[in-house]
Amino acid sequence: MNAFNHLHPTLMPELGDVAVFDDFVPDVVQRNVLRLVRRPIWAYGWKSIKQTDRYGFWHAHFAGGDEQHQDDCSLELSANTDAAPIHALWQHLSSSCLRGHIPVRVYANAHTYGVEGYVHVDSTDEVNHFTTIYYAHGAWDINWAGETLFYSSDTSDITRAVHPKPGRIAVFRGATPHVARSVSRECPELRISVVFKTRLA
Repeated sequence: MNAFNHLHPTLMPELGDVAVFDDFVPDVVQRNVLRLVRRPIWAYGWKSIKQTDRYGFWHAHFAGGDEQHQDDCSLELSANTDAAPIHALWQHLSSSCLRGHIPVRVYANAHTYGVEGYVHVDSTDEVNHFTTIYYAHGAWDINWAGETLFYSSDTSDITRAVHPKPGRIAVFRGATPHVARSVSRECPELRISVVFKTRLA
C-alpha cells in the first residue's frame, strides 16, 4: 500500500470509506510507542457509549476531554511527558497525512480475549471530524482476529474489515459506524490501538 505523505485534508476518505496505509510511521517512533503501551498505563472499564454498552475494555488517556470536547489538545499532549512517544507520533501525522487537522482527543484502547467492542460512531459530524487509528502492538497473526469492522450508515452490513497489522494506520470520518472485534482465544497479545480524534482547522 502507498504511503500518503502528500495527501491533502480535502482528499480525506469520504463518509463510509477507510484509508488504510502501511510502512508510514518511522521505525524509531513505532519502537518508542510500543515501549510505552507495554507499560502499566491501562485502566479497565472504558466504554465507547457509556449509556448503552454493557461491558468495557482497556483504556489509556493522553490528552483532550470527553466526547463533547472540541478544543485543540495539542499543547496538552506536548506537555504530557509520559506520553512523549504519542506526541512524536502525532507530530509525524500532523506534518503529513493529517496536515490541517486539530487533535481534540488522544488515547489508546486495548482488547484481550473475551473483551468485546460495540458498533458505534465517534462523531455525528459527517464533514469535519475524523478518526485515525494506529495499531501499536508489536506482532499480530491472522488467526488472532481482532479486526476493526466498518458498516454501512444503517449498520445493516459490513463494508470493510481492517486487519490490525502492527504499524498500520486507518483513517476514516468519525461518523462512519465501526467496531473493534474481540481477539481469538489463540491470541497471546494485547490488541492495542492508538486513536487520534481530529477536526479540520
